[in-house]
Amino acid sequence: MHNPFLFGKIVTGEHFCNRKKEKRLLEQNLMAGQSMVIISPRRMGKSSLLAVVRQDLEARGMLCGSVDLLALKSVSKIVNEIIRVCAEMMLKDESNIKRFLKLSTDVFKRTRIAIEPSSNGVGFSVKPEISLPVNVRMDLSEALNGLDDFLEKKGRKGVIIFHEFQEILTLDRLGEHPLEAEFRTVMQSIKNVAFAFLGSKASILSEMFRDTKRPFFQAAKILELGPIKEKSLSAYIAERFETAGITVESADKIPGLVYGHPDYAQRLCSHIFDIISAEIGRESVLHMQDKYLIQGIHQMIEACSLMFIPEWEGYPLRQQQVLSLLADHGPLKRIPAILLAEYDMSNSTFNSAVKQLVKKGTVKLNNELQYEVADPIFGKWIVGDKPVR
Repeated sequence: MHNPFLFGKIVTGEHFCNRKKEKRLLEQNLMAGQSMVIISPRRMGKSSLLAVVRQDLEARGMLCGSVDLLALKSVSKIVNEIIRVCAEMMLKDESNIKRFLKLSTDVFKRTRIAIEPSSNGVGFSVKPEISLPVNVRMDLSEALNGLDDFLEKKGRKGVIIFHEFQEILTLDRLGEHPLEAEFRTVMQSIKNVAFAFLGSKASILSEMFRDTKRPFFQAAKILELGPIKEKSLSAYIAERFETAGITVESADKIPGLVYGHPDYAQRLCSHIFDIISAEIGRESVLHMQDKYLIQGIHQMIEACSLMFIPEWEGYPLRQQQVLSLLADHGPLKRIPAILLAEYDMSNSTFNSAVKQLVKKGTVKLNNELQYEVADPIFGKWIVGDKPVR
């Protein structure tokens, strides 16, 4: 039998855990030209949701592109990548290479656009060579307004998805180029392209679009992506087991164990499948016994150590102590003095450390304004395996 669960990657099709409401909301708004910002804790399925939405939008005739800012550590690299994506979106619709090259020459005055066969042997890829020094407003305007005009003439609409959009602030801190303000200035004049903004640091991304003093204030409709409802997640889990020929009598306990996180649901169920596949033999009906759940959770958390250990070691001591405190006793709104005394920590020290953890997205404020570890499985790992050094 094949293992029907996938994790640690973007999933679409049968592996995507249905978010009908959020998917419909995103598609309706993006098709109407309304930009969206999707905010959620890590591993909540933002990228997979946008991948599915993109597939549907492209099937409806929209041109879509995607820019991942995470590894782009200079202004010129960011601008160059946006130019590349805009040019490739045009190339998707203009299959005649000579006409495309003529078009690119007309649009991109400061950038040389070259094309070459794609690495997979299908179609072509765009290789822009931006003129230095970069002029953020001029170069972005050329690319985005050029794409906008192209779509206008074709009578079509487009969407550009920005992953890890908060990373522009890292470069802004260098003080050389006001990327955040320049992005907003150029984007607000675009009519035929909607933008979707995603990021793994939810508090920073939220502040960018909610702070009245920031350039992107009210520039996009905000969608907060929370846990998947237990009923939907249970049904999905049962359906995936069914594809492997196993009927699960009840998967109702699993959503609670992973706090509604789709990625962790996939991880846990993958481990459970490995555990039970050897035991059930030819049986086609599985009763989800507690022993399978306990073994599965243990194996999942142990496997997650490979990603948790480097993350944990990257936090300073005080931040590790705050994480330990919250993992053991959270969520907390007020921190009892006895808990602070355990770590020889003052209120001001705690507040400073927790503020940094919120910025990093490791700690969040819940609806009751209580601090808690944003990733509940990371919290379980801290409690079980990570004493303060």
